[in-house]
Amino acid sequence: MEDGTRAADEIAALRASRQYETASRFSPDTLPRTFDLFARLDPQFAAIWLRYSAGLLARPQLDVRSRLLVLTGQYTMKGYERGLRNVVAAAIREDVDLKEVLEAILQCYVYGGEPTVVTAAEIFVDAVDKAGKLDEVAARGVLAAEADEGRSLETEREHWTAEDRADPRLPYLLDRYGWKGISNGLRLRPGQHVNLISSFDAFDADWCDLWLEMCFHGMYGRTVLDEKTRLLCVVGNCVAVGDTYQYPRHMLGALRAGATPRELLEVVLQSIHVVGHPMVLGIVVNDLMRLLDEAGRLAEVVDDPAKVEGLRRVVAARIAGRGTVADLRTADGRA
Repeated sequence: MEDGTRAADEIAALRASRQYETASRFSPDTLPRTFDLFARLDPQFAAIWLRYSAGLLARPQLDVRSRLLVLTGQYTMKGYERGLRNVVAAAIREDVDLKEVLEAILQCYVYGGEPTVVTAAEIFVDAVDKAGKLDEVAARGVLAAEADEGRSLETEREHWTAEDRADPRLPYLLDRYGWKGISNGLRLRPGQHVNLISSFDAFDADWCDLWLEMCFHGMYGRTVLDEKTRLLCVVGNCVAVGDTYQYPRHMLGALRAGATPRELLEVVLQSIHVVGHPMVLGIVVNDLMRLLDEAGRLAEVVDDPAKVEGLRRVVAARIAGRGTVADLRTADGRA
């Protein structure tokens, strides 16, 4: 009886805690049910889960809008319907622009494909319609004729790197595929995009044409989300599905678009809430630290200069040890 009373008191204290209030902000519709499930099965686990998840979501390194948009993309990519319903509900309550929430879903088409986006769009429609806001969102749909208004090749060419402008392959590619998708890619991925198009052109030019039109001209040319926020969402999308090839490229793009190293790190750490620790701490954090170091911006996430060299050594050892059976006594860079 005494144990039952103590458990009830602990659970009641958790329900009244700031952590419960924070978690409710990001999961307004189902937090009570989830908490009650865990509390009934094991009160200590309920406390651990609540404090950690609420702590991750309450950190100030991302504003609430950006945090909810990143979560929207991640839950879409994971196919986590309950989580997506929660985050859309949270966006409605927090007065986040629902056109931007929809855009975070639609951008998942590039890496998630049609089934992923159709399921998420239906969930979005259901939640927003119940809130009486669907007509307003639909009325702001982007028209095809609007996408390229104000663009000119001469203006955009000035923003390409000198190396890209001088690439001898570029004139053929511009003539074959048009400049609009290529220009977006040269802006987003300088030094990489010509190689990418050239390789696709070599094995299937017709498909390359379709892909450029859909991806770099179509999806990456949309301006519903500002470039920084869109790229933070894409980084989160890649982490959510374990794509280690693309996220470093989008991290660099996000930095070029004005994201801070702290914001990028926060997207990565928030991903623990979605995918757990192994990939994030074993792979993604190390890749981000190396990328920031190579960009000369590691000091923006390491407050103590004396710790930089130690972090650099550990990160290098962990990356070098991937794919090997490492001696765990030295795997983290210890002498």
